[in-house]
Amino acid sequence: MLQVAPLDQERLLLVSPELGEVLTAIIQRVRRGQPAMPTVSAYDTLERLWSAPMPFLFQRPVGPEDRAIPRNYIYTCLDNALAASGLTAPGDEPLHYTPHDFRRIFVSDALRSGLPPHIAARICGHQTVDTTLGYAAIYPEDVITHHRVFIARRRSLRPSEEYREPTAQEWRDFLDHFELRKVALGVCARDFGTPCVHEHACIRCPVLRPDPAQMPRLEEIHANLLDRLREAKEQGWLGEVTAIEASLAAAEHKLAAMRDLAPRHTTVHLGMPDFRTTAGRLTPVRKE
Repeated sequence: MLQVAPLDQERLLLVSPELGEVLTAIIQRVRRGQPAMPTVSAYDTLERLWSAPMPFLFQRPVGPEDRAIPRNYIYTCLDNALAASGLTAPGDEPLHYTPHDFRRIFVSDALRSGLPPHIAARICGHQTVDTTLGYAAIYPEDVITHHRVFIARRRSLRPSEEYREPTAQEWRDFLDHFELRKVALGVCARDFGTPCVHEHACIRCPVLRPDPAQMPRLEEIHANLLDRLREAKEQGWLGEVTAIEASLAAAEHKLAAMRDLAPRHTTVHLGMPDFRTTAGRLTPVRKE
């Protein structure tokens, strides 16, 4: 069944057997024994135009003629049905539904039931799948469930050896790796099981995470580099000058990183509260 849409894009309506019985009952009521449904004009409140006579499904007799059911009347029927149901919002406020809300409910239920988004977009007449996904109400439970299903499916496709319990030696090697990451100026962030590719030149290593508590040590190294640079320039050791300048630039970069991290690692001493200046009094309890 085709739906009336404001654009030329077609909208399909999937009719289940139960919905087919309801639509058949509506059509029989509107036809009132006639061979065809009466054609009526409907007023579009948004476009402010009267449509051409068409066999609208939702129409009713008003006086001597048939008229299409207006939009506001449907809103009123929905409000009356919600009020009769006794359902309220979380703040005990009355619920207000629009016909478009049921369209969103349909899309959300269809996607949660496994309908591909591009098929739902075709049914709704959307030009892009993003519009359809914006209609759907995706909850965290759905994300978690789909992620667990994906992990289970992925594990079933991978070799079982990848998910076995680690041996005692493998677990010991794993813990030793983190012990070896602790260096004088901070923590080495190299990958597990990989050797140091910079031959333990931590000053110039980009994966060193400096520790603000080791700032005095790095400042001492920085001062030593300045002395070595001065000596190399005096002796004319140009190759040594280039190497020391590279180490000096890396040390200055690490010092700047330590200064940025230092305020985040400081502890603010609030002191002990002093009650000597606090005045208090006792109020006797009156007995009735």
